[in-house]
Amino acid sequence: MLFLLPQIRDFTATKLINSIALNGKIEIIDPEYNERFFTNTGGQRIPTSYLNDLREEIKETAIRFGFPLKKKSYLDFEFEIAKIFFSSPFLWNDNDGNPTGEALRNNFWAYLTILLLPDIATWRWGFPKDNIPTKAWSVRMRGGGIRNTFQRIFRRVVSFDKGKNFSDSERLELIQQLNEDEFQAIIERTSLSASPKISIFCAEEIISRKPNENISDKMKQFIYRKSSIDLTAYGKVQALDLLSDYELKDLIFNVFKNREEEILRNPDVVEKIN
Repeated sequence: MLFLLPQIRDFTATKLINSIALNGKIEIIDPEYNERFFTNTGGQRIPTSYLNDLREEIKETAIRFGFPLKKKSYLDFEFEIAKIFFSSPFLWNDNDGNPTGEALRNNFWAYLTILLLPDIATWRWGFPKDNIPTKAWSVRMRGGGIRNTFQRIFRRVVSFDKGKNFSDSERLELIQQLNEDEFQAIIERTSLSASPKISIFCAEEIISRKPNENISDKMKQFIYRKSSIDLTAYGKVQALDLLSDYELKDLIFNVFKNREEEILRNPDVVEKIN
């Protein structure tokens, strides 16, 4: 069954974001907020109890990871959230396992972050300095793009799920092995992240290079970002999805290898750009 998911419009999101920033605390957690809306299309509105259950599961997970106290790293917490989204049937089509159209709506993720889970979002990112909602902070709350607190985790599941040929414990293992910058290197390039096969092969290539202790972490991140840009350029003249698995893996390997060799010949370029 297709469940219609609640949404809030951009002007409502802006109003609520400004209020959260100004007050420096969470005042509204209301899954039935009067400005929410549902798309006028076929399907049944998701029961509020399902949303409350999702909130409780995520909050209980946050508490296990130290909520409300701040942490140095949230990667393990976010991996657990990825597993929760993976196991939430109302986000996925029954027939093919792809995300529903409703789960891809930016306004749904704004609703989820601002009205259902604002306390968890602000635990993750804090409140803005001087109570001013900067762009960098606001995009963590607003739906859309690749920065929203929870939508970016959902996109990891979409891009890096290894598929039904693997056990449940193996399907999301790539998500557990990448850090924030490594996710961004792939997901920021939508021509790569839109294809799970390309995303997975890129992730596997990055993971294979992480143990190299002769290259600094800063240089590795630079190599990963530049290699992803190079692959995007390849994709403009060659349909990467049409390559065989062997051809695609070989291409990705060589793109990363060539970029790494270039950077090692000219290491100063990393310092100049950063």
